[in-house]
Amino acid sequence: LTPTTIKFEGGGIINMSPHRICRYAAMPENGDDVTQQQSVKEIFGAHSDTSFMTIVPVAAVSGLEVYDEDSEKWYRPELRARQMWEQEQLDRGLDHSAQFETVVDDDGVEKQLPWYARYVVAMPGELMQVVTRDEVQASIHRVVSANGGRTRHSSPVLLRCRNGLEMDAGKYLGNMEAAGPIINECNGMKMEDIYSALQK
Repeated sequence: LTPTTIKFEGGGIINMSPHRICRYAAMPENGDDVTQQQSVKEIFGAHSDTSFMTIVPVAAVSGLEVYDEDSEKWYRPELRARQMWEQEQLDRGLDHSAQFETVVDDDGVEKQLPWYARYVVAMPGELMQVVTRDEVQASIHRVVSANGGRTRHSSPVLLRCRNGLEMDAGKYLGNMEAAGPIINECNGMKMEDIYSALQK
């Protein structure tokens, strides 16, 4: 759904938080020596999101990478989630290669859920970096595909504000002298205008 399709009773738009459905094609297996040397290929380039937070349910196929500036390396949270799952299965004496787990719902009915259904990745976005005065940095991330890997499906939610809402820095920060130049520049701007400015 696009934000313009979601309206409340007064006729205005509720928010600008898109819920996307994404499909990232697998990298075909290639006998080329250069391709074989590259175990992964970037299929959606490094970027940050114009959101407060981006919430990504962990996918069945690992491909999300988040850049760790301290170690100057790419981190794979979906792969880490799978490793955590496997360790938990081993600790419980269960099959660590299982793709599903059995859960009991509130009505006492057993259901099979895929292993990744319990994990999400939460990444701060550019709007969070603005309102925290660079205390929380926007997460740089990308999507990669393994050589000969499988197609990855993802459904991220980018949490933003309601259209028309103005940033009132004085209300939240009190002392505008300590706000810094970015907050001062955004003060009084509507959220959609801040979003547009961050796209440039």
